[in-house]
Amino acid sequence: MADDDYGPRRRPRWKTFLIVALGSAGLLGLLAVLYLTGAQKGSAQTGLGPKNYSAHVECQVNTTGSKGTVTISGTITGNATRYSVTVEVLDAASRQRIGLQTFEVQGTNAFRGTTAAQAPIGPAGIECKIIKVA
Repeated sequence: MADDDYGPRRRPRWKTFLIVALGSAGLLGLLAVLYLTGAQKGSAQTGLGPKNYSAHVECQVNTTGSKGTVTISGTITGNATRYSVTVEVLDAASRQRIGLQTFEVQGTNAFRGTTAAQAPIGPAGIECKIIKVA
C-alpha cells in the first residue's frame, strides 16, 4: 500500500448516482407531503410559514362575593385570515391563573368574550395576556 500511486479505490459511479437519486426522491417526497398538509389547512397564505401578527388584549373584572367574571376584548391583525387566540387572566398580586379563554378569530380582527374567574381577586387587580396564537 505504501507504493500505491493511484490513491484509494474510487467508488463506482453507479453508487454515487444511486445515492443522489434516492436523496432527491426523498426530498421531493418530503416537500410534497408538506405542501399537501399546508393545503388541507385551507389557508394558502400561511402554508408552511409562521403567522405574522400584532395583537392587543384588555380585561375587566366584575366580582360579586365569591363569583367573578372577566370581560376580555382584543384585536389581532396580520397576514392570516384565521387565528386561534388564547388569553390567560392572572391575579396581579399572586400571579395565579384565575381564567383562561380561547377565541376563534376569522373574518374580523376583533375578539370579545366573558369567562368565569376564580374569586376573590386581590387588591392589585388582574392582568391578562395572550399566551398562544395559532
